[in-house]
Amino acid sequence: MKNKRLIWPMIGLLVLLLSSLSCNIPGPLGKLLNPDDPYDLEFALTEEPEDNRQEVMTYLGRPDAFTISVISVEGVDVRMESWRYYQYATRVDFINGEAVWTAEIEPVPDGTIFAAWYDPLTFEIGMTETEASSVAASASPSGVFPESIDLSPGGEDLTGGIALVGDQIMIGLFKDQLVYVETVALFPEESEK
Repeated sequence: MKNKRLIWPMIGLLVLLLSSLSCNIPGPLGKLLNPDDPYDLEFALTEEPEDNRQEVMTYLGRPDAFTISVISVEGVDVRMESWRYYQYATRVDFINGEAVWTAEIEPVPDGTIFAAWYDPLTFEIGMTETEASSVAASASPSGVFPESIDLSPGGEDLTGGIALVGDQIMIGLFKDQLVYVETVALFPEESEK
């Protein structure tokens, strides 16, 4: 009997919460909940996003690890980023600089070495191999330029592809344009039991 009395107020609270959030939900769900919302692909591609990356970096610092991917949507380059903060067990995802998602992530073992010397904001769409290599070398503690690997022998789809592999970083370029950056953490070897 007690449970039945609690269900209706909870349903009412849920309906109130959904109705207040529906105007802020992008994409198909937001359109379903608020049909007058002009949000669609054309609108999304023409709307200038708010760049939240500097604000996130001000509060949380440089990410412990990050991934940047540049993809083409309807002929427009879209920058997708995922910043991982292991000390806060948090991942922040961005699309064209706008924070769109946060998620909890698993902790890593003590003694893990992060490549936090790299700044994701220094890697820009349209960078050439020379520019990306220079940015990576200047940020790296070793100061060594990443090794360039031609990906063309991997098949026709990879013709024009280059990978730069450096100090805990991998950079992908296609036709001398930056399309991918990933920094990696070095995990300690498990001690023998």
